[in-house]
Amino acid sequence: MSLNKISIKIGGPAGSGVFTIGLLLSKYFQRAGLNVVYTTDYPSLIRGGHNTCCVRAENEEINAEVLNHDVLVALDDLTITEDLKQLNKGAVLICDTKSTFESADYQVLKVDFDKLLDGMDKRYFNTIAFGCVIGLMGEDGDMLRDALATHFRKKSQEVVEENLKAAQVGYDFAKEFCVQNNTGFLGRITKTQNSLGNTVFMSGNDAACVAAVKAGVKFVGEYPMTPSTSFLHYMAAHELDYNITTKQTEDEIAAINTAIGASVAGVRAMTATSGGGFALMNEAIGFAAIAEAPVVVFECMRGGPSTGIPTYTDQGDLKFVINSSQGEFPMVVLAPGDIEECFEESFNAFNLADILQTPVIVLLDKHLAASHFTAKRFDTSKLKVDRGKYINLSDEVLANNKRHEFTEDGISTRFNPGQPGGIYTSSSYEHDETGYTCEDSENHVKMMEKRFKKYDAIPKELLRPKMYGPEDADLTIVGWGSTKGVALDAIKYLNSDGLKVNYMHFVYINPFDNEEVKSMLDSCKDTIILEANYTGQLRDIIREKTGFYIEKTYFKYDARPFYFQEVYTKIKEVLKK
Repeated sequence: MSLNKISIKIGGPAGSGVFTIGLLLSKYFQRAGLNVVYTTDYPSLIRGGHNTCCVRAENEEINAEVLNHDVLVALDDLTITEDLKQLNKGAVLICDTKSTFESADYQVLKVDFDKLLDGMDKRYFNTIAFGCVIGLMGEDGDMLRDALATHFRKKSQEVVEENLKAAQVGYDFAKEFCVQNNTGFLGRITKTQNSLGNTVFMSGNDAACVAAVKAGVKFVGEYPMTPSTSFLHYMAAHELDYNITTKQTEDEIAAINTAIGASVAGVRAMTATSGGGFALMNEAIGFAAIAEAPVVVFECMRGGPSTGIPTYTDQGDLKFVINSSQGEFPMVVLAPGDIEECFEESFNAFNLADILQTPVIVLLDKHLAASHFTAKRFDTSKLKVDRGKYINLSDEVLANNKRHEFTEDGISTRFNPGQPGGIYTSSSYEHDETGYTCEDSENHVKMMEKRFKKYDAIPKELLRPKMYGPEDADLTIVGWGSTKGVALDAIKYLNSDGLKVNYMHFVYINPFDNEEVKSMLDSCKDTIILEANYTGQLRDIIREKTGFYIEKTYFKYDARPFYFQEVYTKIKEVLKK
């Protein structure tokens, strides 16, 4: 094991505190100044089953989970059976003394949890395991105590003290083990010069929530659905701090319609859901478009079809989202690829919704939505809320102002029922400039052209795919959403091997800059596309829009994220041919 470079897997049944250990370790490593990736894997069960989480921490920038680990913390025998094969040779296995497992290939640290608890509540045994890992690898008890105090800061002082006591017991036990067995593990994790706290550690959903608050969202309507439920938790926890109304509705149809209603009433509004919930929202998406009501929808993909495998990741909703609702209308679909983009593009989503007066869909997948990553603190100095052509509630609307007036840019001045002079009719019917129902052929043509004209207001540079890596690459990886992380990690190691590989990352997928994308792809020497779905949905969209066909593919549809080693190996195979 190298200094300040480690990957740890923790496994056990649901309810045993597996994820608490993972989060505590992540916060410890963040305090040491390391970059951290924290991922979870669990079935849709309340208790039992086999839950695991992985913590990868390094000095260097990292963006993805790895397949092999340096430490395995097994809170039950099933973890040894299922996950031992992912341990590197010479790695450490931490398990209970009740386990009969023995091996000369690994360093086995058997812990008598019952004895170490010594009168403490049994629920603290996972904190002992956390202390064991830090005792093996770490050198700083202060960071251990700081990580614990931060994690349990909303609990009582008694809970904090008991956890500190349990962690110290595990820490001392593991250090004694290292000394007695001369393992050489001690001091593998040390505090770096970067440990000044200039990073955040959060999930994609959390970053999107922070952006929504920063953008001034004032209404959240949501029905909980994995993996989007944490939006509801975050917003409900912070609604009093930021004057936000958070409503758990009776279903997803009500969730989006309440958000549309709040938008028409004048505030920024959003909802969040997953594939099944988004299916229920489809009719309302079209309603928002024809009513020209800004609304932001976060869609967190999981494995389908139908209920599918709800706690696992997938990129199978892309074409469904782009083609949502009946009829044709302008809609923006964007897919952030990391924590920074979750923040920046979610903020942009609220501005675009207001400027274009149409729905904006932010597409995440479970891997990015629920996994945690360290990132530099967000630079908010250049962020500016832009509400477009909007007359504030406190201002009076000019006489004869038409809510859906035909304009050169297709965007009408927006005002709200209830403000002086602001009364107008809004329904799901086609309408004239005033909002009154109108089925006249000429009017419908003009309204269709008016609505689609709005796309011109989107800055061209937003639609352009982002490039990473050498310009003269022999192979370009094409991807979208959370595949960005593993692609960036792979090209870093491939380039250090002397191979020239770069990455083309799509964030904005609807609308699509056909000419620019075709020009960029034509300039590539060779291409391969990376997608977490069966059919290659972005590949289809690229071919439909540009005629460019990406022959080489790596599609993964086992509902697990891409791992660094998988992509690295695949690209090497392609380059050898």
